[in-house]
Amino acid sequence: MKKVILILIVIALTGCGIFENGIIITKPTIPSINICENVATDANVATMKEKIDSQAYKDERMERANLVTKGYCFISAQVVKIMESMVYAEAKLEIAKQLYEQTTDKENYDVVVDSLVHKGDRDKLKTYINTH
Repeated sequence: MKKVILILIVIALTGCGIFENGIIITKPTIPSINICENVATDANVATMKEKIDSQAYKDERMERANLVTKGYCFISAQVVKIMESMVYAEAKLEIAKQLYEQTTDKENYDVVVDSLVHKGDRDKLKTYINTH
């Protein structure tokens, strides 16, 4: 009796069906989740920083940062390290915003906020975080 009830529950939950020849099990659909392709190691971050630092101009640094960080997940402390490669405060804020969605420990993103020098930039990042 327990087996029959269990089978009926599985059928109800999975959208399967009972037919003359047996139970047809349909493949479950899993909602897509935005998962990073790679988890960044400290060595990865060091290499990324070298590549970003090799660029002379602000725009080139930002382009390189976008390129080398694509597909990686970071922890907040690593985001701070990448921000160090940005020369200007506005660029640090921009990369902090861009890497927020790629950060696995968003509960610790206050270390990123605290790394910004200007109060206005810290406020802008906090506003960004609260809306995403």
